[in-house]
This record gives sequence, C-alpha cells and structure tokens, in this order.
Amino acid sequence: MKHSKRRVLTGLLIGVMVLLVSCSPSPEEAGRQSVVPVSIDCRVSYRPSVTESLSESAIKLTTSGDHEIIEFDDMEFNAQYWDDQFEGRSLLISVASPDTGDEVVRQLYQMDRGKSLINQFIGGHGFTGLIYIYHPSSTAELQCFCEAR
Repeated sequence: MKHSKRRVLTGLLIGVMVLLVSCSPSPEEAGRQSVVPVSIDCRVSYRPSVTESLSESAIKLTTSGDHEIIEFDDMEFNAQYWDDQFEGRSLLISVASPDTGDEVVRQLYQMDRGKSLINQFIGGHGFTGLIYIYHPSSTAELQCFCEAR
C-alpha cells in the first residue's frame, strides 16, 4: 500500500511539473509580451524666490531615449525616458545647479512595460506626486510632477 501511494504522489508531482513547464512562456515569448504604449507629460514650475510668482513649463516624453532639459536662473530640470526590452521602462528626473552642475535631487521611477501607468495622486499630480525642490544656496524653488497620458 505504501508503494502505491508513493507512485500516485510521484506521478502527481511529475504531472504538475510537466504542466507548469509546458504552460510557461519561452524566454523569447516572455520578451515579446505586449507593451503598453506610454506618453509622459512633466510640468515644471519655477520661481527665483518664494515671494515671487511661479513660471510654468511643460515637456512630453514618448520615445525611448527622449531627453528634455529646462533651464532656469538657479536650477536646471532634466528628464530622461528609457524603454528597454530587458531592463524595462524608467523615467529619471534630476535637478542641478546650472553654474556648477551639482545635482540637487535625482529620482528614478521604474515602470512595468506590460502595465499602464496610474496617475494615483490627488490634485492631478500624476504618478510622481508633486515634488518641491529648493536650491541649497539661493532662495529658488522648483515644483514638478509627471503624469501618464
């Protein structure tokens, strides 16, 4: 009786393993999963001092390798978008001092190629949320957020 139970269990385990292997996509098929198109709009607001009004700018990133820079008096906004078959999608936002090139902030957003981006933040602040950045040695302020379209 013990041997027949073992044979049944062994047979079941082998059957489950064969089923799992046969249902799994090949590496080639996994690399060809459907890619959800993406378009990213970033809105950037800048003011040299918190006592002054904001000036607004916008950029759009849609193609892998898109790279946009917006220059202001005390800060430079830089956004780069990549869509790599193996590494996935990513958006890199950085803000630097234009005089020295020193980065004030750097933020990486990694995204699934097979899923749509979700604009999850209240107030229409996209998938990044509203980000406030202050220059370390001046009174300048930069606000930005990016959203999926």
